[in-house]
Amino acid sequence: MKHKTVVVLLHHPVTNRKGELITTSITNMDLHDISRSCRTYEIDHYFLVSPIEEQHAQVKTIIAHWQRGVQSEWHPDRVEAFTRVQLVHSFENVKNELSRLYPGYKLEVAMPDARPLPDQKTYEGIRQNWAAEAEPGVKIIVFGTGWGVASSFFSEVDTFLGPIYGPLGEKGYNHLSVRSAVAIVLDRLFSLVRPT
Repeated sequence: MKHKTVVVLLHHPVTNRKGELITTSITNMDLHDISRSCRTYEIDHYFLVSPIEEQHAQVKTIIAHWQRGVQSEWHPDRVEAFTRVQLVHSFENVKNELSRLYPGYKLEVAMPDARPLPDQKTYEGIRQNWAAEAEPGVKIIVFGTGWGVASSFFSEVDTFLGPIYGPLGEKGYNHLSVRSAVAIVLDRLFSLVRPT
C-alpha cells in the first residue's frame, strides 16, 4: 500500500454517558488487543492519547514487562506487535510526530463512530477512494473510548465512517468494545479477502 496507515485510540477528549468531557483510563487490553490487530493488518503506527502522566508510567511498565526476559522469549509475536505502540499526550502530538516521520505527506483523519452522524461514508467507499489516490499520504483512523469522541474533536476529522451493525441493523444491539470495533474496521478497510 502506498499510504502510511495509523490507528489512534483517544482517551481524551471523550465523553461519559451524560455527555460530559472526561479522560478515560488506558486498559491492558487496549495495549495487547489493538496492537496485535494493527500488526495483523500492517498498520504502521498505533498511538494511544492520554494527558495523564500516571497512565504513561503504567503503559511503559506493561510494555517493558513483555519486551524483556522470559516473556519476550515466550511471546515474540507480542513483542513485535508492541513495537508499533506509541503513547502521547495529545492528538496534536500525533500530528507533529507524523509530520516529522513523513514530511510532505498529507495527513487525513477518518473516524468511525457507533452513533449515526451526518455524512458518514461507507467502508467500501473509503477503501476504494484510498486505493485510487495517486499521491501517498498518511491515513489516521481515530477511535474513541468512553461514550464516544467529544464533538470538540470533530473539526480534526476529514471523513466520518458509519456504525458497525449486526444482522438487525440499527435496531439491534450496538455496544461493541473498542477493541472489537478496531478489528472489524481494519478488516473492512484492509483485508485481502473481500466478502461475497
